[in-house]
Amino acid sequence: MNRSKIDDTDMAPASHLDSAKENLGEARDALKSGVSEALDASAAAAREAKAEIDEKLHGLLDQGKAMLGQAEDLIRSKPLASFGVAFAAGYLVAALTRRK
Repeated sequence: MNRSKIDDTDMAPASHLDSAKENLGEARDALKSGVSEALDASAAAAREAKAEIDEKLHGLLDQGKAMLGQAEDLIRSKPLASFGVAFAAGYLVAALTRRK
């Protein structure tokens, strides 16, 4: 009789081990799934950010080209005034950077 009680108690830890292994397997699968979803979400966010940055960059480049075109038009329409402003700006920069 004593032997049957030992056999029953020996089976209980094995059952707990199997249950723990199953729980660990499920936790591992859930963790893998969560990491995979997080990676997918971060990749999607990075793609969206890149698209937005590219759009803003193109807008800034277009604005820069437009400003250069306006500057060229101004220089062509008033070459003497443009030369005078450029000369004065150069003189001012040289005066400010000259060491005494």
